[in-house]
Amino acid sequence: MKHSLEHGGSSLAFILLLFSSGLLLLNGLQQLLTQQRNSVAREVAYLQSYAGAVSALAWGGRLRWQGTHRWQCQQKESEWRACLRVVAKRESVLVAQKLSANDKSPIALWRWGYLEEGRWRAAPHGWLDYCPFREEAQCRLPE
Repeated sequence: MKHSLEHGGSSLAFILLLFSSGLLLLNGLQQLLTQQRNSVAREVAYLQSYAGAVSALAWGGRLRWQGTHRWQCQQKESEWRACLRVVAKRESVLVAQKLSANDKSPIALWRWGYLEEGRWRAAPHGWLDYCPFREEAQCRLPE
């Protein structure tokens, strides 16, 4: 009878290799989950801001406005405000904007409409993704 002189070195090396591979895999998955969580958090924040802007735009549409060719703004109790500017005879632009200074990418929703007897009426296809004026100075809202 021969005694084998194996001490389990290769088995131990294989177990350590498996353990290291598992740790690397778990670390990669954890980084992927962190990126996904951050992406979802940004998306949720955007959707909350967008819903606030839509709400402020609807609120601004129910207010009474003067027929001036300068920006006029009214603030909601929250951090949102609605601003209106008459462009032509009755044609006007209503914008909803967040007042928070610490917002990294503030949302402003623009919409064409008509001012009739101090009441703003939305144009059927008047949604805008940007300020409709060519000059940047005309897009700046009052502080």
